[in-house]
Amino acid sequence: MLIPFFRLLSRQSLHQRLVSRLFVGLSLVGVLLSLVSSTAFADSVEWQTLKQGKVVVKQYTAPNTVPSVEAKILIPKPPEKVWTVVSDPETLLQAERKVKRVKVLSRTANKQNVSFSVIMTSLFPAFNYILLQELSPPYLINFHRVSGSFKDIQGAWRLIPADNGTKTILSYTLKLDPGPLVPRSLLLAAVKSDLPNFMNNAKTSINKNTP
Repeated sequence: MLIPFFRLLSRQSLHQRLVSRLFVGLSLVGVLLSLVSSTAFADSVEWQTLKQGKVVVKQYTAPNTVPSVEAKILIPKPPEKVWTVVSDPETLLQAERKVKRVKVLSRTANKQNVSFSVIMTSLFPAFNYILLQELSPPYLINFHRVSGSFKDIQGAWRLIPADNGTKTILSYTLKLDPGPLVPRSLLLAAVKSDLPNFMNNAKTSINKNTP
């Protein structure tokens, strides 16, 4: 009777050791993958460009969809400090000359309605619209059009910790559908060409209004 019992214990012990080794192996794989990923990003062209103080601009276009643009810039402050300005559009955009007016109409803990008056190019009149911003501190603000100019506006501000959280990669994405009255390609080109100035102005406001 004892021999089968010890055999059972032996099989259970072997199984536990195998499970333990598998768990350790998977954990090591996860650590290695994260190290490889962080190293790859640290060595990436994008990261090197951001460290030089430049703005990275990308355009994403898929068939039968509205194109979107993304801009990134490196801010020499941690996300918690950057958030205090990015979540306050009146302060964030105070250095942006093309934004003629920005006003927070209403605000709750995680949402705010913001009114904008913007001149994107001399070819078009001022655009006036209201965005609903949904806040997820301290890393994300999603926004979309509520009323006013354009058929649709969607986008986000993302705060990505960098250099062990001492700096922030500030990302701005925008998908803009002007509707049938405004040439989409022309408006998108104007927005894309102005994104470096836009992001640098945002950086100026953040540096000015945070310790």
